[in-house]
Parts: sequence; C-alpha cells; structure tokens
Amino acid sequence: MPRSLRTIPLSIAAMGMTVDGREISEKDIDDIVATYNYKKYGARINLDHEFNWSGWAAKNLHGVDLNGGMLGDVLEVTSGVNDDGVKVLYAVLAPNASFVQLNQADQAVYFSMEINRDFMKSGQTYLTGLAVTDYPASTYTDRIHFSNKDQANGDETISALLKIELGLDDSDKPKKSLFKQLFNFGKDENEMKPTELASALKEALGEPLANFTTALKANTDATQALLNKQDDTQGDEQEQLPATVVTEPDSSNEKLSILETKFSNVETKIDKLTAAFAKAAGTPAGDTTDGEDDHLGDNAKMNDLL
Repeated sequence: MPRSLRTIPLSIAAMGMTVDGREISEKDIDDIVATYNYKKYGARINLDHEFNWSGWAAKNLHGVDLNGGMLGDVLEVTSGVNDDGVKVLYAVLAPNASFVQLNQADQAVYFSMEINRDFMKSGQTYLTGLAVTDYPASTYTDRIHFSNKDQANGDETISALLKIELGLDDSDKPKKSLFKQLFNFGKDENEMKPTELASALKEALGEPLANFTTALKANTDATQALLNKQDDTQGDEQEQLPATVVTEPDSSNEKLSILETKFSNVETKIDKLTAAFAKAAGTPAGDTTDGEDDHLGDNAKMNDLL
C-alpha cells in the first residue's frame, strides 16, 4: 500500500462565536479532543458539506473536475492557544489527490467542522466530519495552501507540497536504531563515517570499560591472593601430617584456579576491544567523498516522502 500523506496540525475551529452567530464552546473543543478516535469513527473531508456530492460541487461550482468526491480523512485532533490567546482546535489531515487538485486551483481553502453534540447518546461532542469551504464559519481557521511555486519555472509541484506541509504516517516514521537508543548518538550509526562511529563508541564505552577493567583486576588480584594464602596453609598442614597419610587434592583450589583463568580471559578480551576502538578512531574514512555519500544532495532527507 502507498504511504498515506499527512499534514502538519492545522487550525479548523476556534472557541467563541462564529461569524454566522453560532457558538463553539470550550466543552465542544475539549470533548472533541477527548473523544475523537479515527479507528472508532473517522471524520471524512468533503467539499462545502456536500458529502457524496462533493465531486459534482467541485466541477459545477468550482470548475475543478475531481477524480472522486471525498477529499481525505481527519487522523487526529489536539487543542492549543494561539498567539491571540484564543483556544483553537487543531487537526492532522490525510488529504488525497482530489484535495490537492482542488487546493492547487485555490478553491475551498478554509475549514468548517461538522459535529454531533450528543454522539451515541454520550452527552459529549464528537467531530463527525470536516468540510472545506471558500468562507470559514469559525474565526482563526488556517488557510490551506499545500503547494509552493517552483522559483525556476513558476510551476506548482507536488514535491513542494510534500516537503512543506506533509510528513510520513506514524507507522512509516523512522525509529531510533538500537545504537542510538543505547548511547544517545546524535546520528544513527548508518549515517556515521567509520571514524565518527568509532569515536562515539569510544566516548560512550571508554569510561565504563575502564571502570569494569579496574574492578575485574581487583577481583583477579583478590582471587590470586586467596589462592596463595590457601597454598601456604595447605603446605603447613602437610608438613605436620604423618608420612603414611595421603592427602586428597582440594577441589576448591581447582575451582579457584578455573575462576582465575576465566577472569584473565575476560580482561584480555576487554583490553583488545578497547585497543580496537582506539585504533578505529584514528583510521581514515574510505575512498568515498561527501558528495558520493550524500548523492541526493539537499533533498536527501526528503527522498522517502515522495
């Protein structure tokens, strides 16, 4: 399935009186934010509250021949206070090609929401739909403008729409890599050059490795001291035994010896790992240039949006 496009949060209504004498209460906005669930009952976007007749209205009233009537969906809603101190309702939209086509013709650029103040007998207000119109009913609604003109040839381009107004759906947003989650790097490891990755790993692991090595060495020294002490004690005891008594080998001595060997092996591996990081940090990058590594130029980060 193709990725669904989504807008930045856009103001679709404001608390207070509308221009035609109705009122949007704070409760209306709070209820909509609290109750709206796209998966439970999604609000569709239409033209001039014409619903399934939106395609006819676009062609006969706005002079735009659309491929279909509905214009998209409302994905999520939030509220906030704008620069004038007025509480507003924001919506993130998923516009379709018909919505983009209509907007490029500079038609129906404002919002008018459709609500039910007793949705499913709950006593709460729910956003059941959203219309785009030429004249907003509420104040402080954002004017929709999905695309920018190309400065070179004056053409309106969908790519400009994608770069400026739209992002990936949540399911397509890149997630932090395991390295970035563990070490809080500024970049993902696949974006780093070898020297950058080595330096970052050295910075993140250097102190913990050093502390662990110190603690491990202390444990090893303590184990060795215990072994030496036990050898001395056993030697004294054996000198006092009659010549006819044969002593059995002490299994605890053998276990301590095995433990010491394991500690020594771990310490050796840590030293090698630390040395490898230090060496990598001083190793030059490969034969590629910055231009080859970032062959998409300034548009590299927007490539996945198309």
